Amino acid sequence: MRTPKGTLVAFAERRDRDDSDLGNFEIVTARSTDHGCTWSPYRVIGNDASNRVSNPTPVVDTTTGKIFLFSGVTVRPGSGGRGKGLYLQTSSDDGRTFTPLLSRPIRPSGAYKGGLPGPGHGIQLRVHHKGRLIIPMGYRTSAGYYGAYGIYSDDHGSTWRVGFDQQDTTGNIKLIEGTIAEQADGELFISYRVKRDGAKAGTVRRFARSSNGGTTLSRAFRLDEDLPIVSVQGSALGLTGIHSNKLLFSAPADRTPTLRRDMTIFVSRTRGDTWGRRYQVELESTPGSYSDLVQVDAGTVGVLYETGIARWKERIAFESVAIPALSEPPSVPSSLSHLTSSTRLTPSVNPRVRATVRVAGISSPPGRVTLTATRPGTSRSASVLLTYSNQGTRWITLPRLARGTYTLILKYGGTGRIKPTSRSAGTIRVW
Repeated sequence: MRTPKGTLVAFAERRDRDDSDLGNFEIVTARSTDHGCTWSPYRVIGNDASNRVSNPTPVVDTTTGKIFLFSGVTVRPGSGGRGKGLYLQTSSDDGRTFTPLLSRPIRPSGAYKGGLPGPGHGIQLRVHHKGRLIIPMGYRTSAGYYGAYGIYSDDHGSTWRVGFDQQDTTGNIKLIEGTIAEQADGELFISYRVKRDGAKAGTVRRFARSSNGGTTLSRAFRLDEDLPIVSVQGSALGLTGIHSNKLLFSAPADRTPTLRRDMTIFVSRTRGDTWGRRYQVELESTPGSYSDLVQVDAGTVGVLYETGIARWKERIAFESVAIPALSEPPSVPSSLSHLTSSTRLTPSVNPRVRATVRVAGISSPPGRVTLTATRPGTSRSASVLLTYSNQGTRWITLPRLARGTYTLILKYGGTGRIKPTSRSAGTIRVW
């Protein structure tokens, strides 16, 4: 999140000795005063013995400069902790210090159902109910039904009450991990993950709308088929200024249900109904999981995300992107080289070519390489995917060919940020 002074403040869970969802968590924070170029060492600001302190969700009041940080405390048997439920910490010095975790338990007025905030960030409204602070929440009832709701404050964080609330009573839709964005006309875009690990991409995200500042929903939650992501947390951000017609969403874009890879910022100019453009944050195909978006300044956005080399649990990274580049990313050049196993072979042998892709600045270019063999009236092709372990080199095997002389063409296509290329791979004779 960004404070009125321009400071970026990041929050995360530190999972001691156990990175599973059932371990011992603490809340940590770090600050950047140079737009995310460098960061302070992280420090612990929220712990409760060995209880789980999770889902840090901040929001800043731009009038007072105060930061409000919500977290949930889940009791672990024998933990020695004292907390349970929703807690609010505050900072009045630009994120340098925070009040103690357990100093302010929060029980919003209205039909409060417990649950967990975010994780990600809350927002302060600029149009309808100007100045309102609102946080997305998720809950599960004793009967096992899941629901999504918001809590908000109209008095600069002094009191909180329950706003919109939608519960699924069929037991089929498990809404968790919400995010809220305000659009230029004041309508709220509200998006939640559907907990269904291993499900097909494009079937596990639901979104709703509110036209009264999150007090109620003007359109109930429905399936977001146009956002092709798997079941994972995501972050929404409504841009301000000259880019206020854009809505952003960050999440890993690999469509494989069992993978979380390729952190991507999706761009919508249709208020979240469709997502026409995307920007892959890293040129290489890398692990990526949870994330949070922030508008760094009038022309820049930043994304804080989990990533690594082999697993997404290895480190947390921050990347800044010029907003125009999200829709029209500059192309990085690529090149192809090859080695043909044999230029003369019989019809019983499959032709093989080893293709090597090079992309400036990365060692393991992502994408697909296609090999095509042609002669008048005939064309046969085969393709392979490049992954982080290939380091840009793969053998491509064509189907067996009838007798004749064939021209070989190699084509490479990477992500939207990598310029595709092609080249001749010579000729082969099948005799």
